Amino acid sequence: GNYFTPVLIDATAVGEKTGSLDEMLEAIGNHYDLEVHHTLKNLTTMLEPILLFFIFGMVTLFTLAIFLPIWNMSKVVSGH
Repeated sequence: GNYFTPVLIDATAVGEKTGSLDEMLEAIGNHYDLEVHHTLKNLTTMLEPILLFFIFGMVTLFTLAIFLPIWNMSKVVSGH
């Protein structure tokens, strides 16, 4: 597969022809840094509610695991 985008290939070619390959590659690197930053920001924004829901579910399960036996024991002791 091709690992490089057409924009990267074209920009590299332009940089070679104009003698400013280092500047062009730095600009491309900055572009991809921003792209990765935005992608990670979007990913964490999407994952936060999912993780909060998961944590809420785990806390609920632990709470029920502790209190259900206590409630059942109180029913047995009181004779209901």
